[in-house]
Amino acid sequence: MIKYRKVIGKASIALAALLCFGAPPAAERADRVLPATLAAPVANALEAADSHLDHFIEQWIRIAEIPAPSGEEERRAAHIEGRFRELGLADVHRDTAGNVIGRLRAAAPGGLAVAVLAHLDTVASGTADHRVERLPGGRLRGPGVRDDSSGLAGVLAVLELMRNHGLTPAADTWFVGTVQEEVGLHGAERFVSDHEEELGAVIAVDGHLGQISHAATGIVWLKLHFTAKGAHTLRAYAEPSTILAAARAIEDISELDLRRTPEEMESWLNIGMMGGGDVPNAQARDAWFTVDLRSNDPATLTSMEERAIRAGRDAAGSVGVGFEHETLHRMPGGRVAGSETSPLVMAAREVLERLKWTDVEVTMRGTADHNVAISRRIPAIAIGMTTGGATHTPEEYAETAPFPTGVKQLLLLVLSPVIPADARLQAPVAR
Repeated sequence: MIKYRKVIGKASIALAALLCFGAPPAAERADRVLPATLAAPVANALEAADSHLDHFIEQWIRIAEIPAPSGEEERRAAHIEGRFRELGLADVHRDTAGNVIGRLRAAAPGGLAVAVLAHLDTVASGTADHRVERLPGGRLRGPGVRDDSSGLAGVLAVLELMRNHGLTPAADTWFVGTVQEEVGLHGAERFVSDHEEELGAVIAVDGHLGQISHAATGIVWLKLHFTAKGAHTLRAYAEPSTILAAARAIEDISELDLRRTPEEMESWLNIGMMGGGDVPNAQARDAWFTVDLRSNDPATLTSMEERAIRAGRDAAGSVGVGFEHETLHRMPGGRVAGSETSPLVMAAREVLERLKWTDVEVTMRGTADHNVAISRRIPAIAIGMTTGGATHTPEEYAETAPFPTGVKQLLLLVLSPVIPADARLQAPVAR
């Protein structure tokens, strides 16, 4: 059973909706968060999301062209912090992790807060060419241009629209540019840990437009080492090869049988890094590679981890080298019971329906900052700002035409009562 703790009254939610949208028609469905007719300031802001697209694209490109590899986000963070101050956020600051944080107060303060997170970092190196190309058809191409420069640009667009049209969030709302999302959600961990008791909902702006992720995919990153004393090439015929053992293990792990259906059992793996050796004319004393394991099912993830480690150990034994493994990162998976029909998810669906975006997918797949909130039993989703492809490659691209829809989606969610009327979900993380 889902249990609730009373934190705010229904009157406060009704007031927030009235301030944002005007009085709803009497015959309107009680479970809807958007009235049939939006108040004029909201309608005007939605129109401006379309008419100001060129301006928003310029902001987007400016963000994307600031290098921000994980752990080196300072320049991009400084830009976002400056924009937060310009756009009138209160309490703008950096926390101990380096996250950029600001807040907008609700018209009727009190109760739990919403947090909107978009991450600052990208997988591209600081020396990569970050110039954004404008391609035919309104496409942008460049490192991290969708993941997650589009999310940051969308957050700034929403804040600008709210300022220009005098709009106030339904609940006190934190806006956060998080650090080190790509290497383990470290920034989100810091923010959620610091604000856990006051959060009633978390929205990660990271993904593809139309996807609504309401659960956390479990993640384990392993690094497998194969060790030996090594030898000169002229003695290699007589000594065991760590490289050979690693190669055999990679082949065996790559052939692990993974479930693709149903979604509750969906699983993935990737061998993303490898290394070993110092010079061409000597055997490697330490050959290694990494394995990224993911599953929507905790038992399956545990089994995958055990099988990967066993494959490494068996390969090392077959060649006659040593074997060690280390865990680089571990993020438990799960979901808040009933999350697929929670007020937050239903509001996100309703907003997309209102915006006539038809390609909607409510999914358990979740590997973004919202995972941290879910692990703390805080209702959370991840949504996208636009569509694109070639993620995490130099050819990453994003479409500009859907961007206004993404901006409107986030704007309406911030203006909507997405926290349960009299409760914070207290159910245990469940599968």
